[in-house]
Amino acid sequence: MKIIPCKWKHHAALAELGASTFYETFRPHNSEEDMQAYLANTYTPALVQGNLKKSGVHYFLGYDELGDQGYIKLIENPVGIKLEGKIMELEKIYVRTSAQGSGLAKLLMEQAAMHSKQLSFNYIYLGVWQENARALAFYKKLGFEIFDTRKFLLGSRSCDDYLLSLKLT
Repeated sequence: MKIIPCKWKHHAALAELGASTFYETFRPHNSEEDMQAYLANTYTPALVQGNLKKSGVHYFLGYDELGDQGYIKLIENPVGIKLEGKIMELEKIYVRTSAQGSGLAKLLMEQAAMHSKQLSFNYIYLGVWQENARALAFYKKLGFEIFDTRKFLLGSRSCDDYLLSLKLT
């Protein structure tokens, strides 16, 4: 597995990867209508390309000989978070089902921490659906701790998320 920083030319690959992994993970728990509404507002190539051009937004792509397998999206200094110091949000971490268990998710998390440390951030935080036991166990194993909750709107459905943080030393 290799991880590279993304440029604007990666926008279509990131949009496809984000939409397909989000769909395969959350479709069993949501209506098709809600899924399509969310995907149409989040994973279009134009939206991803716009994000890639923003200062303070960082994408990293994980791939192997079979192609693009996962990515992370980091956002500098999110507002309204109950943590002190410089904060980096890990807004997205997605790995294809076929690549789960390969170690890519851990490599992407290490990339997120390393990149955040290089930019002198004190914390990484992320939101995770409270019913996603597998993801919660993974994040806790890496040292993340719950510090708050929030509502997440997926189409017409309101979901409860935990907010987890990792102090960077």
